[in-house]
Amino acid sequence: MSTSDHAAGRDQGTGRTHAVLRSTADLPAPWAAICGASVDVVQGRWDGPRGLGAADPCPDCRRLAED
Repeated sequence: MSTSDHAAGRDQGTGRTHAVLRSTADLPAPWAAICGASVDVVQGRWDGPRGLGAADPCPDCRRLAED
């Protein structure tokens, strides 16, 4: 998988962004990030400003999305 296979998700409590599989991003909330974290909001691309470009991207999601 590549970073383009993921959408950007955010935990509203912490503000941390997570990668969510694009194939599950259209399902109802809550979503599961690829690291296992619960995500409240999915919006944008993981490799965009709301994902990796955000202030606090999840290091585990970063690593897993690039594998």
